Amino acid sequence: MKEYEKSTIVDFKEVDRFLYVKLDALVQMLNTTSMYHTVSLGLAPNYMEEMGLVWVLYSWNLHLEEGEYYAKNLRLRTFALFQKDIYSHRYFYVVDEEGKTVGHALSVWIVINADKRKMVKIPEHVKEAYLDRTDPSLSFLQNEIVQKIDIKPLKKRRNPVYTHEKPFEVRFHDIDSNDHVNNTVYIGWAMESLTTDTNEDYLLVNVPEDLSIVYKKEKRPGGNVMVRSVLEDRTSYHEIYDEEDNLLSIVELQWKKRN
Repeated sequence: MKEYEKSTIVDFKEVDRFLYVKLDALVQMLNTTSMYHTVSLGLAPNYMEEMGLVWVLYSWNLHLEEGEYYAKNLRLRTFALFQKDIYSHRYFYVVDEEGKTVGHALSVWIVINADKRKMVKIPEHVKEAYLDRTDPSLSFLQNEIVQKIDIKPLKKRRNPVYTHEKPFEVRFHDIDSNDHVNNTVYIGWAMESLTTDTNEDYLLVNVPEDLSIVYKKEKRPGGNVMVRSVLEDRTSYHEIYDEEDNLLSIVELQWKKRN
């Protein structure tokens, strides 16, 4: 199975005030790694648009063991698997300077027809580009990563009793080149929803180690969103709505005490 590796030095803008890697920044690093992987396979950045197709991100699952990596080198590795001709499962794992695997992640993608906005099968030649015909099987480490990650998407809770509600304005720079809110912004909204103007205690004391997020609907430029959250000890669950009360995303975070 073809695999791609990108080394990156964690920048100051990618860590929080305690120099711990920000979760949305890590997801963006992984997104960038997947883009470099695609280009390395000979697929131009706009290869899907030329076929009238669009990749759509459905979900993320991520686990990070440690996060004190400011100014340190991380190796981000990725490979892709395809299921039922309609799902692209892109796996990642994060390796530190000592060679220890300190995190793993999965992003799930679908393809839609740009004009009809309907799901279609992933083109065969696109799938073929990611596969290694000389060695199509998974390596031991790749198989280990696949086995670690539950591919079942996060489900919306029934009748949650919210403990926090917080509005956010959609800023100009929240919008990416696809003309909707970038997928990493939702993670920041979920985390920030546990704070108020006068109380940041939960984020001061705790840091996320697991993320599950499902994207339901795009948010276009302008307006506001409302994040409704349930905080239960080390688990926070979040629903993000637009001004018309359409559900945009559901998020769940598992937290641990800061060192």
